[in-house]
Amino acid sequence: MVLLVDLVFNNHIFSFFVPTSKYHVRLTIVFIISALAVFFSRQEARASDSDSIRDVGQDLPSEHISLPNSLDEELEQLLELWLKGYSRRTQSGRSLRPCQDDERTVIPTTPDSVYIDRLSKLPTVIPVTFNPVVKDCVELYVERRRSLLRSMLTLGDLYFPQIEEALDKHGLPTELKYLTIVESALNPTAVSPAGASGLWQFMLATAKIYGLTVNSLIDERLDPKKSTEAACRYLKDMYQIYGDWLLVIASYNCGPGNVNRAIRSAGGKANFWAIYPYLPKETRRYVPLFIGAYYAMHYHSEHNICPREMGVPLATDTLMLRQIVDFKRIEQLSGVPESDLKLLNPQYRRGIVPGHIRPYPILLPMSAASALDKQRDSLCSPDLNMKREGLEQHIVEVGDRSASKYHRVRKGDTLGHIARTYGTSVQKLRRLNGVRAGRLKPGMRIRVR
Repeated sequence: MVLLVDLVFNNHIFSFFVPTSKYHVRLTIVFIISALAVFFSRQEARASDSDSIRDVGQDLPSEHISLPNSLDEELEQLLELWLKGYSRRTQSGRSLRPCQDDERTVIPTTPDSVYIDRLSKLPTVIPVTFNPVVKDCVELYVERRRSLLRSMLTLGDLYFPQIEEALDKHGLPTELKYLTIVESALNPTAVSPAGASGLWQFMLATAKIYGLTVNSLIDERLDPKKSTEAACRYLKDMYQIYGDWLLVIASYNCGPGNVNRAIRSAGGKANFWAIYPYLPKETRRYVPLFIGAYYAMHYHSEHNICPREMGVPLATDTLMLRQIVDFKRIEQLSGVPESDLKLLNPQYRRGIVPGHIRPYPILLPMSAASALDKQRDSLCSPDLNMKREGLEQHIVEVGDRSASKYHRVRKGDTLGHIARTYGTSVQKLRRLNGVRAGRLKPGMRIRVR
């Protein structure tokens, strides 16, 4: 259940849908306070803020911008797997390339005036700025980490079309797709030391707020399509608070609480470069890295940086599965190697699709999807069906133990009586506990929610 709350202040109406659960009420209160604080600070600071390409941020504190060297090795492995699915376009034995890319060529120095001119011509509604920090981030991609940019250009062919589609559907700038370069280097299985996962690097709590399933079998943070949908909703929510895309991008990295504190420390100026010195160090690098990634992906040819491999991505199709099946069985029937299935469907943590709980999608090469669709009757994994009851009781929501509720079985209790007491069903009790009616014994502790 949700409540509609309207707040009226200074001839402005603020409407909020407030869920009735305690956790979501607290979250909504934080959201409301953040929205009002930023709204009023923007009214005070609007006249003095400017995002000119030339004049912002010249007196910023110096920063050392770098990316982990381990990215190269991880992306090399990822690309080797993906490139198996690429069909090369060749001519006289040579790949066709849109530019000349030679590792041995001395990289020429690009004048600041050229950077300023190119940044001003980027097709974007996001205010991009040139200053020493942004320049360092641009040169990180086009000079010091050229091999990383080559990988990004290749992986972008695979992921950007569906990301752009989702951003466009939500009315968001499509250039926000470049956040995935800064977040995960376009690696859908990336996991940060803090536990953030996937292309969009969702933390567990945020993932659950935005409707992503994370349990012992499925982690939808690793699902490129579903995590992108969740990221779009998050970015949209943050824009409703800040109305400024650079602040939205900053909040994606450090959260609205840190952004709001930085705004207060900057005297109420709701402008990224004004609050820059007051942000966490990682966030101070984050927004310039986004601008650098956007510039590098747009102007890679001007710097003679080409994709690692030109070709056409493997055509894929999605099947909805309504029975429990593992990747080994899918491999037997479709001919798609289990390693490729894991690559295409990283969200299934144990290589098991629990379609008996609710329909779940499986992404396959188009020809294999058609072949598998004709063999649905043979799809169930016999071994998994035998273990189905035992498996279901282990499908526990990660990090959601506090929401669980238990009942101590008394003499005379039945599953039907317990189900009626707690407003649930016998089938759900069996699924949660893997028990049958005749196996209830006094003193047993069974989960009812």
